[in-house]
Amino acid sequence: YYAFQAALRAVGAAGGGWALLAALRAIGFGLRSEVKKSDRDALDECCDDNLVVPRHVAVIMDGNRRFGRQKYGDSLSGHRAGGEKLREFILWCSDLGIEFLTVFAFSTENWKREEKEVQAMMELFLSEVPRLGEHAMNHNCRVRFLASDSEPLPADVKAAVASLEEMSSSCTGLTLNVCLSYGGRSDVVRACRGIAEKVQSGELDPRHIGDATVKHHLLTGDIPDPDVLIRTSGERRLSNFLMFQLAYAELFFLEKHWPEVEQEDLMDVVKQFQRRHRRFGK
Repeated sequence: YYAFQAALRAVGAAGGGWALLAALRAIGFGLRSEVKKSDRDALDECCDDNLVVPRHVAVIMDGNRRFGRQKYGDSLSGHRAGGEKLREFILWCSDLGIEFLTVFAFSTENWKREEKEVQAMMELFLSEVPRLGEHAMNHNCRVRFLASDSEPLPADVKAAVASLEEMSSSCTGLTLNVCLSYGGRSDVVRACRGIAEKVQSGELDPRHIGDATVKHHLLTGDIPDPDVLIRTSGERRLSNFLMFQLAYAELFFLEKHWPEVEQEDLMDVVKQFQRRHRRFGK
């Protein structure tokens, strides 16, 4: 059973592997009775050649504080549970062959929270980065941190994320983008500033500026825009997340808090995504 799960994750971490998954299902059919039903269902769905999987999924991981207060009596435990859920979610995305996962971990607006809470979150983040790093390396996952305003970040946090980025830079599976001290508007402002500097220096003709120019200067400029946005905890707004990049994303809102999300929820989103007709204004 454990070998089955490891094989399933390893194939997904390599970037899809639908044919190999199908072969695994064929040669391991006699072992299905030893595998719990949820994993058998996941294997069947992963091996469905007709399953249209989004290349890039973005997630607003909302509801950690509420979950922590309801279940543990404190918000910090909810953030810790959210970190554990992210590590699970990485595996689910890898199993499906999703190439890019971008998550909203800490916004520029979050700095306005009480100083004690912000400090506790930074300390928790420092303890979570090594766990995330070990998880990423075990599953061939590249990790990048996107900050539209890195100045408020403590020096030890900056050092920790830079170390993880370097350590995972050669990984070739899923790319995880963690938005930390990030705001969609400040991302656009930062891009516009970069474009203006190039115009001022004569490097760029303003007549040649278009959507592609702005996109290239965003923090996500080297990857495709999200196909899907998932927001948890019943909220139905973007909250200044990837404001430019989400122009044509399919939006999905889950009533569950982030730590309560299950693999079946992601599969349901993928199935709904498959049924939607993306015309991009045509």
